[in-house]
Amino acid sequence: MKLKAVSASIVAACAALSLGSSVAMAGTSTGVGSIPTSGGQNVTQPAVQVLHSAYIIRQPRLYSGRIQLEPVGTELKLLAGGNRYWYHVQAPDGKTGYITTTSYYTKQVNQVIFSLPPGVTLDPSITPIAPITASNAAKFAAILQVAQSKLGTPYRLDHNEDRGQYGFDCSNFAEYVYHHALGYSFTTSSIKQYQSVGTPVPISDMQPGDLLCFNDGGHVGIYIGNGQMIQCGGGLAKVGYLSVAPGSYWYNHLSAVKRMF
Repeated sequence: MKLKAVSASIVAACAALSLGSSVAMAGTSTGVGSIPTSGGQNVTQPAVQVLHSAYIIRQPRLYSGRIQLEPVGTELKLLAGGNRYWYHVQAPDGKTGYITTTSYYTKQVNQVIFSLPPGVTLDPSITPIAPITASNAAKFAAILQVAQSKLGTPYRLDHNEDRGQYGFDCSNFAEYVYHHALGYSFTTSSIKQYQSVGTPVPISDMQPGDLLCFNDGGHVGIYIGNGQMIQCGGGLAKVGYLSVAPGSYWYNHLSAVKRMF
């Protein structure tokens, strides 16, 4: 594959993710409330839920200017700087202000901002490039950074550079990339990755950063956008790019698409 074509696919993928949803922590947040250690658990942050419609106001005092009315059910990010009478909050549209702590109108809750995918644990012994609270665009950029740093690394069955051996097989490469990019740890068996790692999504919903499983777990790769994946082996005998565009060999042998963030 020509480097120019690969670069174009990466730019397109990053742009698409930048326009998508983000779970990046912003402003003067009180921080993440709960960090999961295994798949299916949630990352939460302190929030305020509106029980009866109430105004966000500019200052923490009565008769301060109104910013906007928040409807029932809205969850507002809880920020530092409130007091016993007023929560300091950020609305979904990004506006900040204060809202009453009166229990008739509001209550404090834990807002889910991210869930670890099934079959995944976090490795506390490493510092990943992108933390679990990073935006999807930042996570994909981290995956690309790690994966591309290993371009040309030879295919060696059951080998993994994490264990001090120069080379990967397909599933060890996939785990290595998610491990160093996001701090994920999961099985290095391609069949078990197919069976139990990640959240299955329709092939038509394939997004950059997804884990791709072929031939019922006989091979795996990582989707990078624009009909391309990065993987180890797959006929190349090394880490490199292959097409998964509709009609291609690997697209026709695609068994599952797994959402990893």
